[in-house]
Parts: sequence; C-alpha cells; structure tokens
Amino acid sequence: MIRRLQIFTIRFGEGNLIPSLAALLFIVGIAGPMLALAQSTSKGCWAITGTTTNPNSYLYTDPGTVARSWIGAADTAGQGAYPMTISVNIPALVPDGTLLGSGVSSINNLGGSGVGSYSPEQVLFRCSPDADGTLYEYYATNGDAAYAGATDVSAQSGIPGTYLSYYTGVASRITNIATGDYLSRAWKARPLTGLDRDTQGWILVKAKNFSQYKLEMFQCTVCQSGGTNGTGSWAQSQPQGYVAFVGGATGTVIKGNLAVGADSASNYSGWYSTWPGAINAYQTVTVRRAATCAVTNATPLVRFPIISVRELNQGNTRQLPVTIQMQCQSSTPSGLSAFISGTAANQTALGVLVQPANAQSAVAAGLKTAGSGVTYLLSDGYGTDLSVATGVGVALSRPNGTPLNLLTNQYVTTGGTIDGWDSVLNDATANGPASGGVTSYTRSFNATLKAFAPGVTPVTAGRFNATAQVIVRVQ
Repeated sequence: MIRRLQIFTIRFGEGNLIPSLAALLFIVGIAGPMLALAQSTSKGCWAITGTTTNPNSYLYTDPGTVARSWIGAADTAGQGAYPMTISVNIPALVPDGTLLGSGVSSINNLGGSGVGSYSPEQVLFRCSPDADGTLYEYYATNGDAAYAGATDVSAQSGIPGTYLSYYTGVASRITNIATGDYLSRAWKARPLTGLDRDTQGWILVKAKNFSQYKLEMFQCTVCQSGGTNGTGSWAQSQPQGYVAFVGGATGTVIKGNLAVGADSASNYSGWYSTWPGAINAYQTVTVRRAATCAVTNATPLVRFPIISVRELNQGNTRQLPVTIQMQCQSSTPSGLSAFISGTAANQTALGVLVQPANAQSAVAAGLKTAGSGVTYLLSDGYGTDLSVATGVGVALSRPNGTPLNLLTNQYVTTGGTIDGWDSVLNDATANGPASGGVTSYTRSFNATLKAFAPGVTPVTAGRFNATAQVIVRVQ
C-alpha cells in the first residue's frame, strides 16, 4: 500500500558526598527523631503522590518540586497515547506481516490519566541516598490477558516479539526504545542511573527517567483467532504491556516477586498503584475492514530544472507532474465492506507523507495547516545545513490547481485535507475494465518548486533534496 518516492533534487548557482552526609548526620543527631529516620531508610523508596514540606518525612519534597497524585497502571492507563487507524485486508492485497500501524510515546502519556498523565520533571519515587544500584525500570507484556500479551505468535507471524491481539488478523508488538528490547511475558529490566537528587541528597526518580515505548500492529491472518472480527474503536481495556518500578529494599515500593525472567502472568507485585504506566490500545486504535487500493508504481524521481534566486523572488516557479499507478478492489472480499473513495471513516484516501525531520522543518517555518498536515515539503537539512537552499519548498496541487497538503502522520485519519488526505480517485483514470476483482487506475498531480513566502522569508541559494512516500489508507 506504500510506495517510496524519491523526489525533488535541485541545485542552486556535584561534589564529595561523604563530608556532606557526615554533616547532615551530625545536625540531625541533635534533633533525635531525624537521626532515627535517617538510620531506618537504608535503600528505601517511596511513591510520591503529592508535596510534603516536613523535612523529617520520607515523602519530603523540596519547594518547587513537581509532585502530584497519580494512580498508576490501571486497566485504562495510557489511553490516547497511540492514535492510529489500522486496516485488515486479504493477503493478496495486504500481505501478512505488513505493518498496519505504529506509534511511539513517552511515559508522560502512559499513566492512569492517559495523555498528559505526567510532566517530565514530575517526581514519581523518592529513594534514600544509598539506593544507587537498586533502581530499575521493569517492563513486560500483560501476561495474564489472553488477547493482550499472553500468547506469543511470533512463530505464526514470522515477526519476533508479536503477540495475539483482541482483533482477529492483528498481532501487536511493543519495543522499549531505550534498550531495543521487545516486550515479552518474561520481565526485563533497565537500570536507572544518573538520577537527580534533592537538597537532602535523596534520589528522585522522575517521569523523564523512564523509556519511550513503541506500539506496532501487524497483519497476521494466519495467526489464531482473536476475540472478535469486529471493527471500530479498540474495545478491550486490557493493556498490551506494563512499565513497573523496582527500587530499594524497604518502603512502600518493593521488588516482591518481580524478577528478570519471571512470568508476568503470575508475577505482578506492586500492580497497579506503584507501576507508572501501561501501553494500551483501548479506545485509541481504530480497526477497519474495508476494500481499498494499493499503490503499484509512482514517478521515482522528480528533477526540476535549475532556477535562480532572482527568479524565485520574482514569483517564478518550476512545475513537474507526478504520476501514480494504483489497483483498487472493485469486488468486495468476504468480511470486508465495499470500497469507497473519500476521506470519511471507512473510505479510502491518498496522501504524500513527508519524513519526520522535513515535517519538523516545515512546522518551524510556519508552514503547518490547521490540522496535522504541512503545506510545503522542505529540503533535508533545511535550517541546519548551510548548503541547503532556504525560503523555497515544493507544494503539491491537483491538475485543477487545488492545493494538496502533505501528511506528517499516516496513521491519523478522517481529518481530510488539513491532515494531508485526498479522496484516492480524485483525478484518477481507469486503465481498463476490472480484472480479477481489481481495477487499475492512473492518477497525476503537480509538484511546484517555489518561494513559499516571497518578501518575508528570503530565498538563499543552495541545494534541495527530499524524499516522500505516497500513502493509500482506509480512513
């Protein structure tokens, strides 16, 4: 369903802690109760769910500390962190193993309140000064949930780290971005080091110290059946995976039966109140089963003629066509809804996806739509590489001149034009009658090199090179 397209190549003419600790012990020795406190905190960790200004408390927080109530990895934790629309089809059009959707999120969005659960500097745990070497981030799939991390289907899917999901034909995989590990039922751990400390020398475990996690969905029609053949918003509230904290030897946060290699189906000490987050598709991932199209070919290289800075500043442009070949399912396979060209739910749309760095450059230059799309494709290295031309970009348009915005996230759908989507068969011509339940189409649009803000953003000479992808997706 995705064809890579190389386009638009142009050239223009702290200190020693021992004395500090000794001084602290001397001072609190006078107070009595604080000395007893210090002596009883060997390698202890406590969850911080609010601010406490009592300096004798294990839960003490310095003035200005970011701390507030949090509820951890409840079943609906992480909701909204992985927005994506995935579409299951027959292997003839969408081969098994195809990546249907993908997203990456930090722990900030994986708590009990979903997106925005934590701020990066929020303190989740406070550990005694001597707890170094005992602090770990643990992660595993939801091993006791049949359709959310209990059943490894890697052998069936051919994709390592994949697990049976609630939706038939869909296998999921979670990756810890910091370590590269795929999550499994066997707990894995990452040491937490280099952490901030408060004015008493206690270690602060903050939201920013936890890893980012990637959630991927793959098509696997040969995998065993899930819980449903249904469609729509992901209906199962069981998370696909969990992020836990293990630290110290005393306190409210204990290791319990969590251990590297232990099975998460039966080893879940601390769940859920002291686990920071969950990787969850609930009411966030949308499942479609509809006939659609696939891109079979596209203009591989668009090379514009040389143009001068003077010409660009005068409003001159260079324009070339881009041609796409597609095959669309004119007959509806069993279990799917009929093919419809459009940008509404269950319809098929086309877009041109820019790479993340190019999208960031366009947003920084003010070239963002009211949605998630951008209006121009800027060069690789724009604004950072002095050899790259500035003030100039490539805009897309239909043959009738209607602008086409560009995608920045192919998995966010139903937003229409402002997200970069266009009805797939706009300006398309059938290449003949249907054959084998499929009709072939040719579609063209224009790519125009031009100054994007003449008189406002100066055009500078240099090179221009960028890559984009033509995407066709059920909305």
